[in-house]
Amino acid sequence: MVSVLILCHNARNGVSIGLTVSTIVNVSILVMLCIGFTFTYMMDKFPNFAHTSYASLGTVVTYYLVRFYGYNPYYTWPVSAFIGGVLGVILYLTIVKPIKGRAFNEITLTFTFYIISQIITQGLAIFSFWLLVDNRIQSRGFNLYNLDFRINGFPAIAIFAPATVLGVILVIQGFLKWSKHGIAMRATAEDEDLAQSLGVNIRFVHIFSWFISGALSALAGSIISMYLSTSVDYSDTLLINVMAGSVVGGLSSITGAIIGGFLTAVGSKALIWFLITRVGVSMGVYEGLIPIIFLFIILTIEPNGLTAINPQNISISGAKETWTRFKRSMRNVLSSE
Repeated sequence: MVSVLILCHNARNGVSIGLTVSTIVNVSILVMLCIGFTFTYMMDKFPNFAHTSYASLGTVVTYYLVRFYGYNPYYTWPVSAFIGGVLGVILYLTIVKPIKGRAFNEITLTFTFYIISQIITQGLAIFSFWLLVDNRIQSRGFNLYNLDFRINGFPAIAIFAPATVLGVILVIQGFLKWSKHGIAMRATAEDEDLAQSLGVNIRFVHIFSWFISGALSALAGSIISMYLSTSVDYSDTLLINVMAGSVVGGLSSITGAIIGGFLTAVGSKALIWFLITRVGVSMGVYEGLIPIIFLFIILTIEPNGLTAINPQNISISGAKETWTRFKRSMRNVLSSE
């Protein structure tokens, strides 16, 4: 809602700091969430529907430490990341590993983690209610924007958020390419049985991947609280964006998660800005629909994501065939309605 209001304001007054910062923060959040979501999918081959719920947890941790103990919001980021990572490990050990041990079924895990996401959401709702009733603190928005400081007129989050996600990208890419454990993680994602036969500690690799996934999501949640107004069910809104970004880039590649998250965040903002300036501010309410359209298009053209496309296979005739297939799919959808 805040991003829509910012865009409506910019439609009347031209591009402003608000639109720029909103885009920067959204890109940072989505890229970080897509990386964590892809980590889970690569290692355990199922979509973790509770992934964005960790982000809500990170938001609440930051909000609580700031409001009750007076911490600088930026100092709470490592705490949120650690708690999110620990939660990820706990869920792997208590939910994922036992289910896979009995008989792995990705549908079972998918629905299980959807239920977990609802449990986390309800827990945060109880926490919000406690803040309101016992402490007279209105937490419906979980927003710490007013506690941020400015650097040359820009909110500091517009600098720290992209710097943080850039650092995360460099560390993770370096870890996966050059470290012993990173190579073991890539080997496990490719063929777990073969990796285990070569002496890879599969248990450690899975635990560590779930820690990374949870930590990144909770860290993204802390960033969210610094600029966007959220609520206890905000993770449901985030989930479709994360799924779109991850699928657009390719669920089998961390590089794909980075590319997909960036393109989805920037593309959504650019397209909604274009619609608002050309059609009217009423188009702002359709912002949440754009990632769904991106998701539909990429699944129609290349279900394995952009990183699976071979540039050598791209041709004029191939592009025409893809466009024809996409139009046929759209006609089928419209006719079914």
